[in-house]
Amino acid sequence: MYQRFINTALVAALAVTMVGCGTKAIKPTERKPAKLVNIQAPVAVLTQVSSVRLGQGRSALSRSGAKVRKDVIDLQIAPLADGMIAASRSGIVSGYMGGSTAWQYNAEDAITSGVGIDDQGRVAVIGTRSGKLIALDARTGAPRWTAELGSSSLAPALISGDKVIAITNSGAIFGLDINSGATVWQYNTQAPNTSVRGMAKPLALDARTVLIGGSDGRIHALDTMTGAPVWARRVGLAMGSGEIDRLRDVDGTPIVTGNHLYAASYSGQLTGFDMTTGRTMFVSELSSTKKLTTLANAIIGSSTDGDVVAFDRLTGDKLWENHDLKYRGLTNPVTIGSYIAVGDADGVVHILNHQGQIVSRVNTKGALTNLTVINHRLYAQSADGVVTVWQF
Repeated sequence: MYQRFINTALVAALAVTMVGCGTKAIKPTERKPAKLVNIQAPVAVLTQVSSVRLGQGRSALSRSGAKVRKDVIDLQIAPLADGMIAASRSGIVSGYMGGSTAWQYNAEDAITSGVGIDDQGRVAVIGTRSGKLIALDARTGAPRWTAELGSSSLAPALISGDKVIAITNSGAIFGLDINSGATVWQYNTQAPNTSVRGMAKPLALDARTVLIGGSDGRIHALDTMTGAPVWARRVGLAMGSGEIDRLRDVDGTPIVTGNHLYAASYSGQLTGFDMTTGRTMFVSELSSTKKLTTLANAIIGSSTDGDVVAFDRLTGDKLWENHDLKYRGLTNPVTIGSYIAVGDADGVVHILNHQGQIVSRVNTKGALTNLTVINHRLYAQSADGVVTVWQF
């Protein structure tokens, strides 16, 4: 099944109408990224630990030798006890241990999803543009198996127990055997013909349940052993009759805090669920394709327009909203101590306090798509293939 994807930055430009015969097309509103203003008395929050430029494979070049256009694929690092594993878009997977490169693996294809890893740090998994899922030994980089999924994935696979769970562009979800890569089960969602380019990483709710955010606007809970559906919750709602108006993807990985589940959709719904009762606690307004974060009593998201917004975790009431980063192409927000960090398309990481005020900034090279926090360290991978690590 072929599924058309639309970059969120292009949606406004595509929503152009013609009125009458011979009239000009209505131009979309120009969206210039907000200029950054100086921070008065900046607070020192992050200290850079390292910055690594990832290896580039042959797929970074076209047949003519010219560089291929940079993609906006959301690649993520995988942590190790003494390092990390990172994948470049052009096909090179690298293991870093003790501050140096321990191994490299060439997938000989563009990498579209990575890196998934098991809790023991033994198996790492990446996905390629041609629809392959490749498992590697996380300590040596040696290939363990390759599975053909039929279409590519845009999110890291989840390894839960003895299953590798991956979701593909076509809306098919696979449960694979971790030792052989053989398909144990497959579940198909009703993916629309057109969706926003992106995908939520599967989330383990418990040892037997995985949560999947879908382009159909729902969160699907599946049994990890059999792939059988357990329940589904609607988040995104179609807002019109046209294909653009009906985009309702849940591309940000859902988050769970205690008995509460939170997720946001592209169509503008932030929904909180009480899993003990199965009831919806609130539906607030937030258009987002990014994972949320929490800080104290707040649930915080970054909007498709570049706003950072905080809501009460129980009622959904808006607590504060920051518009200083309008149209700067924000990443997911993450919590770092008592602060919030969010990256942008210029490679800047902005630090906000609990009241939503920007109090600090740090820089890296290239557009950022994702921030990850592990053990008091902030990891950012850019579209230029640079992974930067900060301590907080």
